Amino acid sequence: MRSALLLCVALGAVAGAAPVQPVGPRDIPRLIDALGSEDFAEREAATKRLDELNLLALAGLRAATRSENPEVADRAKDLVKRIERRAANDRLLAPTTVELDATDAPLDTVLAALSKQAGCEVVVGGPRANDTAGAKVTVATGKVPFWVAVQKVCAAGRLRVASAGGFVAPGAMPYNVRPGKLPDGTPVRTARNPNNTVVLEAHDGKPFPASVHGAVMVEALELPKGTESRAVAATVLQVWPEPKLSWQSNADVKVTHAADAEKRKVIPDFTPAAVPQVQRLRGGGVVVVRNPDGSITVVNPNAQNPLEVGPNFTPNARQSLVKLKTNASSASELTGSVYGLTRSGVEALAAAALDGDKTATGRGVSGVALTATPRTDAKGKRFVDVSTAYEPLRVQPARVSDELPGAKLNAAGSNSSVLGVRVTDADGNVFDLALPSQQSGFDPSGRQIIARLTLELLDGKGSPRAPATVTFWGTYTRLVEVPFVLKDVPLAGGSK
Repeated sequence: MRSALLLCVALGAVAGAAPVQPVGPRDIPRLIDALGSEDFAEREAATKRLDELNLLALAGLRAATRSENPEVADRAKDLVKRIERRAANDRLLAPTTVELDATDAPLDTVLAALSKQAGCEVVVGGPRANDTAGAKVTVATGKVPFWVAVQKVCAAGRLRVASAGGFVAPGAMPYNVRPGKLPDGTPVRTARNPNNTVVLEAHDGKPFPASVHGAVMVEALELPKGTESRAVAATVLQVWPEPKLSWQSNADVKVTHAADAEKRKVIPDFTPAAVPQVQRLRGGGVVVVRNPDGSITVVNPNAQNPLEVGPNFTPNARQSLVKLKTNASSASELTGSVYGLTRSGVEALAAAALDGDKTATGRGVSGVALTATPRTDAKGKRFVDVSTAYEPLRVQPARVSDELPGAKLNAAGSNSSVLGVRVTDADGNVFDLALPSQQSGFDPSGRQIIARLTLELLDGKGSPRAPATVTFWGTYTRLVEVPFVLKDVPLAGGSK
């Protein structure tokens, strides 16, 4: 392919055709002007190239959103949103970088080094875990993302990822290891908190197809036995986020390309899962289940070991089921994206700048709204009446014990907030607060919580300090995209 490309370029040069020059930052003004071209193809080509320039084009595109040409302004606004969303996605998914260099070292020693660099526990589980932990491995990674290092360790020690964050892969064993010792007498490390640990276990089979993007690894795993469908072939996409990433659940999966072993295009199947029809027969307590794929399962619920009703597979919160309209046993390539719901770190979600005793308002991320009104009562006590509005399914107020960016906890281990609300003076110094009254409830739509707080400033009446800013701190749910490219993906089911 490369030789053919070079030949085409050479022939083009001989024929006098100008070679295609790569697009760079100097071309941005010209490309922005082309967004308003009368030629649709030229507008589309300029949009594509500016999108490829990504952050390099962002400043120019922001200026172009104010263009008098509505076509230029609209396309620039769309590109700014697209590039900013992609940049935020990449920031959130930035990986932890580690480096391993071990020769003939016990596996547990290598994982201890990995754990220290990654800031999370990585341990051995599965059957004969202590023997596996003592096995000697040689691995050199260079500086790589955490999950790339895990892949290299798994290849060196014939391992697989059994669980991470408390979620267990199909066919793997839940973590349950008793303390043991390495051959030199060193105690084998065990997980202090299995629900925040990456667990590896011995695996004699082929490595699973995997794709790493930033802080997330996506693996294609086989469906558990007995869960195949005759209608379509399927595979399980297991999402493994780094423990530092607060991944709540998979939201969706998009397949942009799929091909069978002969490189033929395969169409994804998005038919919603049908509900099995259950029919109880008279006498004997036998239940007949008519499965969505047309098969029948007979179950006796009174038996000591009743058969499970199948054959459908229900993914957990970090798994997505991909169905393909094929009878092939594997896909040579599967390309797409997994979309996940993650929770942000503690951030300033909305802020209101105070001006005397006037009511100040502020709006922030995820639809958060804030109003604040300072006042002084007849006794000279100072208050700020605050109202916050947010969707509880998306937003959680900061807790008193949460560390806020750029602010240390006080001696009592508090960030001096009340239900996420913090009051500071013009120099950023925080006020200690009391909560004389509070009311909260849902708005008429039933979607947002409205919290009304009366906050008393505790540094005394007549204080020279004046409240300047009221800030609502908390976390919110974000949608992130994890692109994947998987090769030789195992498929189960489909009419063979």
